Amino acid sequence: MSKFKNKIGRSGYASGDDASDVISELSHDETASLTSNTSKSSAFRSRMSRFGKKKRKKEGASGSGSTPSVGSASKTNSKSTTPTAASTSARPQAVSPPGSVSSASRRSKHSNQSEEKRLQKDAKARFNIGLVYLKTGDYSKAQDNLEHSLYCHVQLAGHNPKMYTNQSLYQIASVREKLGDCYLGNTAVVDKCLALDHFEEAKRLLDSVHPEDAPDNVKEMLERVDEKLKLPELSHSGVRKKPPPVTKKYEMQGNDKAKKTLGIGVAAVAVGGAAAGGAAAAANNNAPVGAAAATSPTQANGKKGLKGGFEKFGHNIEKFGKEVAGVGLGIKSGFEEILGLEDSDDENASGLRASISNMHDEEAEALKIAISHIQRDNHRTALNHLLSLKECEAMQNWAFRALMADYMMQVADSAMESSKTGVAVESYEEALAILKQDEDTSEEEDLSKARKGCIKGHKMIAIDCEGFGDFRSAIEQRKRACELLESENKVVPACHQLISIAYNLGKVDEYDKSSVILSDVCRKLFKGVTSLDYMPSDRLHLLVKAYHMRAICFTKMAKWKPALDQYDELIPLVAKESGRGSLDYMSLTIRKAALLVTLKNYAAATELLRNYFQMADINDGAGNELIVGPDDHSLALDTSAAIDLKLGKVDDAITTFEKKLAFLEEHLPQDKEMKSDAMHKLGCLLSYKKNHEEALPLLQSALDTRKFLFDGRNKFLIESSWAVAATNQTLGDTD
Repeated sequence: MSKFKNKIGRSGYASGDDASDVISELSHDETASLTSNTSKSSAFRSRMSRFGKKKRKKEGASGSGSTPSVGSASKTNSKSTTPTAASTSARPQAVSPPGSVSSASRRSKHSNQSEEKRLQKDAKARFNIGLVYLKTGDYSKAQDNLEHSLYCHVQLAGHNPKMYTNQSLYQIASVREKLGDCYLGNTAVVDKCLALDHFEEAKRLLDSVHPEDAPDNVKEMLERVDEKLKLPELSHSGVRKKPPPVTKKYEMQGNDKAKKTLGIGVAAVAVGGAAAGGAAAAANNNAPVGAAAATSPTQANGKKGLKGGFEKFGHNIEKFGKEVAGVGLGIKSGFEEILGLEDSDDENASGLRASISNMHDEEAEALKIAISHIQRDNHRTALNHLLSLKECEAMQNWAFRALMADYMMQVADSAMESSKTGVAVESYEEALAILKQDEDTSEEEDLSKARKGCIKGHKMIAIDCEGFGDFRSAIEQRKRACELLESENKVVPACHQLISIAYNLGKVDEYDKSSVILSDVCRKLFKGVTSLDYMPSDRLHLLVKAYHMRAICFTKMAKWKPALDQYDELIPLVAKESGRGSLDYMSLTIRKAALLVTLKNYAAATELLRNYFQMADINDGAGNELIVGPDDHSLALDTSAAIDLKLGKVDDAITTFEKKLAFLEEHLPQDKEMKSDAMHKLGCLLSYKKNHEEALPLLQSALDTRKFLFDGRNKFLIESSWAVAATNQTLGDTD
C-alpha cells in the first residue's frame, strides 16, 4: 500500500484574503453569513509514491517535484481578462543571469495578482449594491450589478462547477438565488423562466455538496431555494421549447455517380473512419474500404479544381477526428499527473494506468470529483463518490483497489480530525474491507491503521450514544469494536468492550443478557491462565468487575442463591487485590449481609455487620472519614435495623434508626427521600412503643416531605398519611 500514498496539492483551491466578507452587513440579507464558512484545509499525510524502484528522470526538469492536483484544473478554466502585452524598448536589454527572475515576469505576476484582487473586490461590491437595489425594488439595476458580480466570480473560479472551491460554489449559488429573486419580483417580466433557471442552477450547485459537509447557513439557503421553486409563479411559467426534431428534408440525396464525382465518398471515409473504420464510406462507394483512395479525384488524370478542394476538406475532417480522439484520451491520461504515474513504467503502474483508461467517462469523472472534494474537506461528498466506484470494472485490478483504499483512508483521517466521526468510521470500514480482499499482499501497517481507526471511531460513537441515553446504539458500536479487537487477539481490550456492553444492557433492564455476556468475559479472562495466582493484574481487575456486575444482575433478577455464590467468589478476590480494610471489600461485605437477610440467614449477616461497624468505629475514633460511601453506610444501618426487628429487638432498631437519621443530617442533608423514609420508620416504631407524642412530629415531617416528592397516588405518600391519621386518632384528635 505504501506505493500508493499520494499527497494531493491544494493550490487550485486557495482563497483570497478578502474571501470571508463577501456579503456586506449593510444589506442585512439572509445570506449575510454565507461566505464566512471557509473550508478548512487539511494536509494529507500520505503521498502517492512513484510506481517502481527505478524512475526515469526528465532531462532539464526543474521545480520542487510536487504532485499536481485535480484542483489545478480550475486554473485552466478561468480566462485571464488582462492580455499580456510584450513591450518593446529601443534600449538593449541586459541578459538575465540563470535562475534570476526578469522584471517583465515580475510585472506580469504583479499584474495578475492585481487583476485577481480587483475581480474579488468588484464581485463583492457589485453583489452588495445589487442587494440594495433588490431591496428597494429597482430590479433592473439590481440585475445589472448581480450579473456583473456573477461574471467576476466565473472569471475567478472558472466555468466548471465540479472544480469550484466550497467558498466559490456558495458565493455563485447566492448570486444565482438573488438573480432569481430579481426576475421573480420584476412585474415587467411576464415569463419567469429565467427566474426558474437561476433557482434551479443555485439548487444544483448546493446539492453537489452533501448536507453533512455544508454549513448551517448553506442548508438554510437550500431550503429557501426549494421553497421558491414551489411558488405558483414558477410552477406555471412558460414551458421550455423542445429542440427541433431531426429531419432529412434538407439532406442531399445524390446518386452514386454524383458522390464519386464530388468526392463525397472520401469525406465519408474521413468522418466515419473513427467510428466504423471506413465501412460506411466503402458502402457508399460500393467498394472495399481500401478502394476509397483508388477513386480519389486527384488520381484521375491529375484533374484538379472542385474535386481537389473536397479531397482537402476530407483530409481536414480526418485530422479533426484524430484531434478529438486525442483530446478524449488526454482527459483520462490526466490521471498520470494526478497520481504520479507520468515517469513510471513498472507492472503496477501499467495495471493502474490500464484500469483507469478502461473506465467509463462517468466513472473517471466521479473519481476526479471525489479527489476534488477530498481536497475541499467535503468528506461525506467525497466518500459518496468513492462508494459509487465500488462496482466498477477497475476494482478487479489490485493496484486500483489499493488506490481506492488509500483515498478512503485519506477521507477517514481528515474526517476524524474534523470531528466527523460517523463519516470517518464508515470510511475506515470501507478501506478495511478493500484491504482485506488482498490481505496476503496488503501491508500489515495499512490493515492495522484501518482497524485502529475503526475501533477508535466505534468507541467514540458509543460514548456519544451513552451520553445521549441511546444505549442500544452504543451496544452495537461496542460489539463491532469488540469484533475488531478479537481479530487482533487483544483479549483485555475486547473484554473491556464486553463489560461496557453488559453495563448498557443493565441500563435497559436486560439483566439476563448482561449476565450471559459477563460469563463470557470470565471465560475469556481465564483462557490460558491455570489459576488465579498466575492471573495478570490487568485481567484480575476485569474479573473482579465482571463478578461484581454479575452478582448485581442475579440480585436484580431475584436469583438470591446464584448472587450469594457470586459474592462468595468475589470477596476473596477483592481481599487479594485491595485488602480486607479497603473500601471495595467493606462495600461488598455490606451487600452480602443484606443478601443474607433476604435469605433469612441473620446470624451470618450479623457477624459481617459487626466486623464492619467495629472497623467504622475505629476509623471514626481516629478522626478519619468513612470507610465506605454514605449510601453503603446507610444500607448497613438499614440492614442492622432489619435484623433487630426480625429478632424482636425493637429498642435496638429504634436506636439504629436514630443513628441513621443523625447520619443523614450530617452527610446527606439534600437527600429528602432517604431522610423522609428514616423519619417515617422511626415514627412508626415509636408509635408501636406507645410513644405517640414523639412519633407524631416525625410522621408529620415525613408526610410533608413526601407530599413535595410524590404525587397523590404514590404508595409512600399513602402510608405516611395513614400513619399520621392513626397517631392523631390515638391522641384523640379526630379532625
